[in-house]
Amino acid sequence: MSTPPEALPNFKHIKRYWDFSRKNFIAKILPGEIYVTKNHELVSTLLGSCIAVCMRDRINHIGGMNHFKLPTADGSAGNSANYGLYAMELLINEIMKNGGKRANLECHVFGGGRVISSIKSNIGDKNITFVMRFLKEERIKIVQQKTGGTCALQVYYHPVTGHAFSVTLDESRSRKVKEEEQRYVTRVNQEIEDAGITYF
Repeated sequence: MSTPPEALPNFKHIKRYWDFSRKNFIAKILPGEIYVTKNHELVSTLLGSCIAVCMRDRINHIGGMNHFKLPTADGSAGNSANYGLYAMELLINEIMKNGGKRANLECHVFGGGRVISSIKSNIGDKNITFVMRFLKEERIKIVQQKTGGTCALQVYYHPVTGHAFSVTLDESRSRKVKEEEQRYVTRVNQEIEDAGITYF
């Protein structure tokens, strides 16, 4: 296999590749991205303290995944899928825009781990609290929840079938996630300090 199925209009920029072991195309999303599909393909991402919500219309078989870093932000910075509130609304809206119905939505929630024990504030816990409250208020059914812990995860989701699972990363791959997380936390804390916003 060399040619992936046609992507929906807003997601042609997302990197996809053929996975020989899983015998399927995989759309790989990064922090601050989402991917929605009607095709028989997987969506995947790497998680530390971030959250990935895998969501679909269980009747019309359309869905996808987001990957956000923080719950919310003040000002224009909040208009980004790096932040949970916007990422959740964007995922729901894209599913509905492409034929999904809100009443049929179900989801799986992954992430929010404390992968760097030396960081005083627990961003993962804040992300978990936000997403669980959001889903409860929106009355979206949670099929599976795997949150918290101290390990980095690789998450896979098949929106058409609704099957979602995660793989705990080995030490080598976990180290890369931790290094990226440390850089990210340092950068975000500086941005927050410069903006005079209190998060952690």
